Amino acid sequence: MELVKIKRIRFANVSGFLIYNSDVLVLVDTGHSRTTEKFTEAIGEIRKVPEDVDLIILTHTHFDHSGGAHMIKRLTGAPLAVHASEADFLRRGRTPFPRGTRWKGKLLASVARIFARRLAAYPPVEPDILVEDELDLASYGIPGKVLHTPGHTSGSLSVLLDSGEAIVGDNVLGLSLTDHYPPFADDRSGVIKSWEIYISSGIKTLLPAHGGRVKISALSSEMSSAKKRYAKK
Repeated sequence: MELVKIKRIRFANVSGFLIYNSDVLVLVDTGHSRTTEKFTEAIGEIRKVPEDVDLIILTHTHFDHSGGAHMIKRLTGAPLAVHASEADFLRRGRTPFPRGTRWKGKLLASVARIFARRLAAYPPVEPDILVEDELDLASYGIPGKVLHTPGHTSGSLSVLLDSGEAIVGDNVLGLSLTDHYPPFADDRSGVIKSWEIYISSGIKTLLPAHGGRVKISALSSEMSSAKKRYAKK
């Protein structure tokens, strides 16, 4: 199976990713409803067209990750995969805002919920593939898998590649050199369990949706303090 490349798509303040080689193209996350042109630009940069996309995967259904799903699915004709627990959110075009994990996050979450009906809505879309625990990507020509990794949301998914990279959505924050625990999470202890999955799976590099690459060693070094602070809350 041919090795794959990864290209980051910068959808405003959030990133999506293209996983591809000469034969296959998979999109992970679709950005905001008003940033789909970033997808077409990125596709062109690797000399592909939207119709080349074989699969769309959503790490979760918050508006900044799924807002462009309706348009991009229509452009590509590709099947759309999401965790089964978040399928109805996608069909409604609205997902509840997650709880804050620290005081700033809690404050922002409270404010966001006031405006969520207007700001967090996005065009609804029908998913094609409902992931429960795992989706093997081998049938799509990708050496890796999609794994249920709850934490940021109950239906968060991560893409773990055999080459050692993991696309982790919002389960990891890449904006700091020392603190990678997300500021928002519906399941705090779930984040810790997902981190343990990343570490035990032999992953070397984490690709979060917000911020840059994170080495797995950073999570390992933070694990003890993160467990004390978040695991039982």
